[in-house]
Amino acid sequence: MSTPPSLSDILNSILNAVTTILAEIASTIAENASVIATIVVVGALVFMVMRYGSRIFRGVTGWVRGLL
Repeated sequence: MSTPPSLSDILNSILNAVTTILAEIASTIAENASVIATIVVVGALVFMVMRYGSRIFRGVTGWVRGLL
């Protein structure tokens, strides 16, 4: 019969697994940093256009309508 693993062995295994998972997540984020940055910038631009674009568009169309 084999002896059951000790609590220390179990906790070390869990800690190693969590460390490996976090290292893989950090590696993936580092590899895709340019894509993530592009998504953040484009998202911010889309948000700004959605928030202020209609107001600016109304002002420009009113100005053009005044010319014609």
